[in-house]
Amino acid sequence: MKVLITGSYGGFLTGIASKFVKEGCTVAIIGCNPSCVLIDDFEYSKIEKTPGCKIYNISPSDSECEEIFEAYRFDIVIYISASFGIGNQDDFNQYFSGFFNILKLSEKIKVKKFIYISSADIYGNVKNLPVSEDLSPDPVNSRGAGDVISEYCCNKWNKFYGLNTLCLRVSEIYGPGCSAVNDNSGGNIISSIISSAYNKKAVEIYAESGSTKDFIHIDDAIDGIYKASINRNCTGIINLSSNTETSTEELVKIISNIKKPKKVIYKNTDGKMRAIARMQVSNDKIKKLIEWEPKTELKDGIKKTFEWHAEFKEERVKNCRKEKEPADKIKLKTKKTSGKTALAVFENIILFLFFAFLQFGSLFLKVKLPDLKIDLLIVYIIIAAALWGQVQAYLAMILSAALFVGVNLFSGVDAITFIYTPENLVQIAVYILVGIITGYTIERRNREVQSRDLNYQSLKNKYMFLLDIYNETKVIKNELENQIIDTEDSFSTIYKIVQEVESLEIERVFSGAINAIERIMKTNQVSIYTLSSDGASNFMRLKARSLALTDRISNSVKISDFPQIKEVVEAKSIYINKRFEQGIPLMIAPVLNEKKVIAVVSIHDTEFENLTMHYENLFTTVINLITNALKRAYIFEASLKDKRYLPKTRILTAETFEKILIEVKKNKEELDMSYSLLKVLSSGHSYSEFSDRIVSCIRENDYIGLSSDGNLYILLSNTKNNYTKIVADRLSGNGISAELVQEELINE
Repeated sequence: MKVLITGSYGGFLTGIASKFVKEGCTVAIIGCNPSCVLIDDFEYSKIEKTPGCKIYNISPSDSECEEIFEAYRFDIVIYISASFGIGNQDDFNQYFSGFFNILKLSEKIKVKKFIYISSADIYGNVKNLPVSEDLSPDPVNSRGAGDVISEYCCNKWNKFYGLNTLCLRVSEIYGPGCSAVNDNSGGNIISSIISSAYNKKAVEIYAESGSTKDFIHIDDAIDGIYKASINRNCTGIINLSSNTETSTEELVKIISNIKKPKKVIYKNTDGKMRAIARMQVSNDKIKKLIEWEPKTELKDGIKKTFEWHAEFKEERVKNCRKEKEPADKIKLKTKKTSGKTALAVFENIILFLFFAFLQFGSLFLKVKLPDLKIDLLIVYIIIAAALWGQVQAYLAMILSAALFVGVNLFSGVDAITFIYTPENLVQIAVYILVGIITGYTIERRNREVQSRDLNYQSLKNKYMFLLDIYNETKVIKNELENQIIDTEDSFSTIYKIVQEVESLEIERVFSGAINAIERIMKTNQVSIYTLSSDGASNFMRLKARSLALTDRISNSVKISDFPQIKEVVEAKSIYINKRFEQGIPLMIAPVLNEKKVIAVVSIHDTEFENLTMHYENLFTTVINLITNALKRAYIFEASLKDKRYLPKTRILTAETFEKILIEVKKNKEELDMSYSLLKVLSSGHSYSEFSDRIVSCIRENDYIGLSSDGNLYILLSNTKNNYTKIVADRLSGNGISAELVQEELINE
């Protein structure tokens, strides 16, 4: 299931996103751009690192949202009211433009459910408590007014376009991750008091003495939102609350028992009727529709919130330090800019002195210089403009004009004569004109280059965004190809699985199952362990495994040593190693026969890209096929027990034993599954006596059988020759003499 969460950002959104990810959903978040919504950096960094969650740092009103909707084709869209953000949304135009954009896109791609997380402030001041969904909204603050408009739009979109909408009116949320904002426009009182208590500051509460609120813990609210999201009966308007009225004084008393704040100050609301005097929200409707109950008592919830503040206080301090970094960078940038300007002025003056020397050096220093017949100061102005821009061009123009005037006065021309000489004024005008034209031209060119750079950066950002969307779409496309486009291959593979495990010989079923699972699950690390038929043993014995697992997994596993395997055996359900615990297979599934676990199939490793819900469902399907095949083989074996075994023994007939030996040899060649063959040398006992004595010395998955030459053999499954001495000694102690033989001799 694909879920989009947007609107106001903070710990509430973080919790909702984490809940859906935990339940196996793909989650995308829109609206985390610092320029458009306020962000709790600590919560942002936490959700940013959550696998299965993708964050898009754009506003909900941006046009790029359409590409995201088209790429994901969301099943559920959750829009969180501005009431639950960090602080309050002042720019209603921007807020509602984003809301309308998300609402229209949800209708366009036909999402299964659009959920608006509203607030209980929408009810305003109510005399009869608790308030139910039937009561008409009468808000007394901007938060409630905004929710009224949003809910009205949801209702109309449902009526006009058939969009399935749900408006959840949530009471006052508190708990880990909630904002500590508390001002005269509303906010989280509990987090504010706790934060002030830790910082040893006075608490300012914008509420009348004796006012009440309906508090709900953030975990309960998130659980209710998730269950209402996936429940088809939850539509329209539903309250989500604890249905408990708590006064401000009682709240302060509970918090003070844990850590007393420095001082509590009650402030009025400036006569604007923005605070709600009393609030208790009924939750009867949601209890009837879904199996949900608020589980966290207020005292326990406040205690958890205190623990959370204590645990993450250091991280919050680090985040506050990070917030100061941009300002420091701006100061550093300003210093660098000032340094560059000073350097440009210095270089300009050096260049001026050089050209001044070339132009008038012979006049002052009595040095004979070549007569170039051109005004070098004009060349200097042009070079200065080209190198350093408009400002330095103007400086070069002023220096050149000043030098020209100074040279004339130094040569004996008086000021009056200089002024009334037209040639001098024309020369100065030329300097000014050249400086202005070159400076303006260079500046215009620089602005065009800067504009092109900005356009390039904008296009680059757009490209990176589209590339990101493309990569997300590519992942979804590849998954859909495996599920839909390559249906023909999937059918053929499943058909081959059925053919390979469709055997009445158990050994062939196990070996065929390994090959089939490897191909369809795209892995080369599969194992099958068998359990005792009576379920009394605490050990699993390796029956078959992939070639890649040779000498990497043990032949016997003690079930009680691995809680995960024990859970699979007891609960008879598939286990997924989502935490990637070392030494535990990635997937473990039981094989059942009449409600008893007879085997355990494990996938030890696979490519990370394969870890999807489709892969998990495919594994379940394969296990069901193998289970059915094994059932048939076990039933067949039980039905022909008299023909397969000698009467009242576990000794296989020659024909049956040779068939099993052929399958074991094949497993040796294909899977490198070792085995050993012991020839019984003792005589003087009946087959029944041989059977009883040998059975007590071997495992349940080992075989005793006759060969065509009339000799008795013991086939030790998955046992190397160097371990057969242990079995031979055990047999010797029981009065049976046996020796290791080469399997080729059995057919001689």
